[in-house]
Amino acid sequence: MVLLPLLLVAAAAGPEGPALDAQSPPENLLRGPARCVLHYLDAVRLAGPRAPDVRPDRAVPARERDYEAARRLTAPRALDEIARRAARGEGHPLAPWQQAARGGILESFQLLAVRRAPRGTAVVTVRESTWVPAGDGALARSVSEYLVARVEGAWRVVDRRTDAAFEDADVAAGYAGWFDDPAAPGLRPATAARDAPLPSRATSRRPADPR
Repeated sequence: MVLLPLLLVAAAAGPEGPALDAQSPPENLLRGPARCVLHYLDAVRLAGPRAPDVRPDRAVPARERDYEAARRLTAPRALDEIARRAARGEGHPLAPWQQAARGGILESFQLLAVRRAPRGTAVVTVRESTWVPAGDGALARSVSEYLVARVEGAWRVVDRRTDAAFEDADVAAGYAGWFDDPAAPGLRPATAARDAPLPSRATSRRPADPR
């Protein structure tokens, strides 16, 4: 498994604790939201088919059960929404198996920034390189924002927008009941955390195919 420089930074800071009292120092966003997205993207990258399988003339083998590690890092309400859309024949940005089945396979990613958002959430910005079935396969690059929040005390991925931003007003007004109330007893608001820009070298890339 590829070791990410940012994960080493997070590990050096110690494990993510449960609830901290008001006297505790503010949480570093690298340890919670950013690390959650790093693990999620690495799970997606490792679960996906290999780039040589991306061809315009054949279907790509991609099964939802292969992405179980990524699903475990996804908020339960987001998984419910994925299932509802799938029943209507619609896709969802947090269903990477759907994108892989169409030939969109995550090759590498680079975390750019993390910022605080309303209601104890955080937004993590990522540059992604994805294989697409064009000719012999080509890399398409895009920037995605991931909304993350605590669900039963643990950071989980709530939503994703590609080439679009999460506005604070949208987060403040939406996602009712999707994640923990930061004002509830025993939970420390994520909005008390420090903003933490990520180093530009914090990247992950799929290992070269041995074939």
